[in-house]
Amino acid sequence: MPDSSPPTPSQPLISVVIPTFKRPDLLLERGLASALAQHYPHLEVLVVMDGPDPLTAAALAGVDDARLRPLTLPSNQGPSAARNYGVQHARGEWVAFLDDDDIWRPEKLARQMELAQRSAHPLPVVLSGYITRTPYGDTLCPPRQKTENETLGDYMLVRGSVTGKLCTLVCTLLMVPQSLALKLPFRTELRNSEDVDWMLRAEEIEGVGFEQLSPQDADALAIYHVGEDRPTGSGDSIWHPMLNWAQEHREAGRLSDRAFAGFLLAQLVPRAVQRGDYHGLPILGRALLSTRPGPGELATFAKHWALPATLRRRLRVWLNTRRAPVRLGSDDQKSSTQSGQK
Repeated sequence: MPDSSPPTPSQPLISVVIPTFKRPDLLLERGLASALAQHYPHLEVLVVMDGPDPLTAAALAGVDDARLRPLTLPSNQGPSAARNYGVQHARGEWVAFLDDDDIWRPEKLARQMELAQRSAHPLPVVLSGYITRTPYGDTLCPPRQKTENETLGDYMLVRGSVTGKLCTLVCTLLMVPQSLALKLPFRTELRNSEDVDWMLRAEEIEGVGFEQLSPQDADALAIYHVGEDRPTGSGDSIWHPMLNWAQEHREAGRLSDRAFAGFLLAQLVPRAVQRGDYHGLPILGRALLSTRPGPGELATFAKHWALPATLRRRLRVWLNTRRAPVRLGSDDQKSSTQSGQK
């Protein structure tokens, strides 16, 4: 049974915010189940339906847990608007974000709160390690921790080598003070990279500091699902608005030239290739050349355009079958409470 004692300064209330829309089975099986299974004793779970959603509302009505608070936006506005709405209605001192199709391990919030309370920053943004789960295999993320003097943009978007992996950070990892979440809402006009956008802007706010549990220390406290064959909440894979977004952050000094190049290669070029938008080659090529790319970045650009996506996918499958399995710990099964949009 959940702990019914009132929150204390050492164990403040955490508000979990889960945006969702018209996928009740996925919500109940993954996001909501793992939120209600948290070992941390003082939490509320705000499931924000992104517009009228009778099936999800009916499913939530069948969940017998006083910590659950269903909310509904008057119209479908996107996951960022749903997150902001949840923050505005949160009662907790802290807010943790979870996508409805992702899973937290039961100790995630307790481990993050321990780290938050040790932080020297007035406004700590607390991140955990996680597993990226695709139909082709699991990957432990991020591959390393951020160094003290490294900007967030460089940490997330610059590869250390041609074969290096990106240190991608996602919304499902975030636990932040509610005061910060209110001061810095998610940008509702964005349908892609809204979590990266939030973190880049948060880095500029006085008092904010990023605290991080490494994958090894945290034993991968979240499972982030991508690449599944179903509709997502991130909108179409149109790359033109995302290029404008990246240029905006570059001009504001939030993305270095190397980080801007990394974003082009990790996000925009694959989208253009996926859509068969070969007219975008000169536009993206000129944007990349403006960063004075190195040989590795030029080779990555050429690889995306030269190798069909189907061939790269087959290569990934082949490599995953020969890679040592990721250690998921003792709780990779579905949460015992079987009552995020991407």
